[in-house]
Amino acid sequence: MLNTSTDEYQEVISAVQGFYARKDSAHNLEHALRVRDWGRKIAQAENAELRAVELAAILHDIGRSGTLEKTHAESSAALGKNVLQKLGYSEDLIQKVIGAVVSHSREGGHEPLSLEAKVLYDADKLDFVGPIGIARLFTWGGKEGKPFFGPNSCEEFYCERIRNYANHLFTDSAKKYFMPLFEYSEDFWHQLSKLKA
Repeated sequence: MLNTSTDEYQEVISAVQGFYARKDSAHNLEHALRVRDWGRKIAQAENAELRAVELAAILHDIGRSGTLEKTHAESSAALGKNVLQKLGYSEDLIQKVIGAVVSHSREGGHEPLSLEAKVLYDADKLDFVGPIGIARLFTWGGKEGKPFFGPNSCEEFYCERIRNYANHLFTDSAKKYFMPLFEYSEDFWHQLSKLKA
């Protein structure tokens, strides 16, 4: 795990650690901090507001279990708004952050509209490809009781969801980072599928 003791957002990280402690390890604080790292790289390349992206990344999955709203993104946005208000962040920044959090997943029909929302969306998808993405998929699949192959499996989730991420990324920077990781994932699944025969 990253050393957050001198982190500019240590107060926010401390406030959300309890939420992430209840998550599966595919959607824990380490995931959020990796998404923040991706978000920082993309935001700098795309000239997005860095503070909004970093805060949104830290908060984006805090509502994943025990959801208060219809989707985990909506729940994360509601919980995140409360955290930021309690810590005294400006209303303008909070709105940017929450707009990104609520649209980092399209499950509720929320589309990323701002540049910061698009950066967060892309950064989150980058953490589901390559070696880390494969590890996350099998961690999540194990928790959900999904087999490797067949109906309702890790393979099906990869083929139907993750493989299509490349077609839905918003920023040129994310597309550049995505392709080598995606090629790694494709090769992994190609090699693994040989074991089915």
